[in-house]
Amino acid sequence: MNPSQTKKETSPLFLSLPDDIILTCLARISRSYYPKLVLVCKKFRSLIVSKELIDARIHLDTHETVFQVRLQLPKDHFPSWYTLWIKPGQILTNQLEEKKTTYNRNIRLVEIPSSCYSYVPSRIRWPGSEMYVISLSSAPSSIMEFLNKETGLWCKAPDMRVAREKAIAGVLDGKIYVMGGAGADESVNWGEVFDPKTQTWESLHDPGAEHRFSSIRKIGMIEGEIYVLSNEEWDSVYDPKEGKWDVTRRTFVHCIIDDVWYYYGQESCLWYDTNSDQWRMVRGLATFNENCGYRMIDIANYNGKLLILWEDREYDLFLLKDIWCAVIALERRNGNDEVWGNIEWASIVLTVPISSVFLCGRGFES
Repeated sequence: MNPSQTKKETSPLFLSLPDDIILTCLARISRSYYPKLVLVCKKFRSLIVSKELIDARIHLDTHETVFQVRLQLPKDHFPSWYTLWIKPGQILTNQLEEKKTTYNRNIRLVEIPSSCYSYVPSRIRWPGSEMYVISLSSAPSSIMEFLNKETGLWCKAPDMRVAREKAIAGVLDGKIYVMGGAGADESVNWGEVFDPKTQTWESLHDPGAEHRFSSIRKIGMIEGEIYVLSNEEWDSVYDPKEGKWDVTRRTFVHCIIDDVWYYYGQESCLWYDTNSDQWRMVRGLATFNENCGYRMIDIANYNGKLLILWEDREYDLFLLKDIWCAVIALERRNGNDEVWGNIEWASIVLTVPISSVFLCGRGFES
């Protein structure tokens, strides 16, 4: 028998299907399956990392919240990206209350194959009826595109004023603000803003050398101001109406959910009460606070809930540490004067060498 004929006869039938049919099937299943599917064959990998799959998920309204972290492991020359994987159909539990310290294979951080690094989903924003995309690639780019939801077609938006590498973007009052990625010495175009109505870019006021961070962790919008959270010893806040930059207090790790600031201090999770102009404790998390504290890594908005990462070094003797993850539902009570948290699940999601370094985390819809 001819070897090539044998290979053809034993090839999976799905590989002969048209790409649009495979894309439709992939768009209907949870993204939790993607880390394994990219390893099946080159065709799956190319489709899973394609813009066409994003289009299909938008059309079918099956987009999901994604959370990824970037870690530098001691044995690797370059950092690696990991994505939070949750096995579909599982009943998730709070292992803190159950006092379990075993690795849960139903919830874990899964390494993204290196062949997919350049295709990590772009940062997507919704100022109105259109979806805008800015590349997160390591290669500098000034390109921005938008997807018109009515036509379902991707269109080229006006280029940014300067090419950026892994820029950070956010939306405030219907405008898209983009910062960083152009170098800390880029004084004229370190930050810029795009107005979808006029389809024009404008440079932001020069923040000054003390505010032009070489790396930005994230930006947040609250009460008409833009908070720039860096990996430096301080953060910055920008007032678009005044065109003014100020240094703000460096907290620990923070995020914004429903226009409310949350951050984790050394002993508890706090939220910022704008009425009393003070940080207040999130109630109902006594057990969580006892097990977390100073070992905090990151917090993020996870589909309107609080996602928290922290590390446990109980395996110091073996030069290993566990990375824990928890998702907390939030509820306003007592006339919005109190915020209560309820742990939906908490689990060990990864065990790494103790010298591993967390670089950043990000959550987005895709």
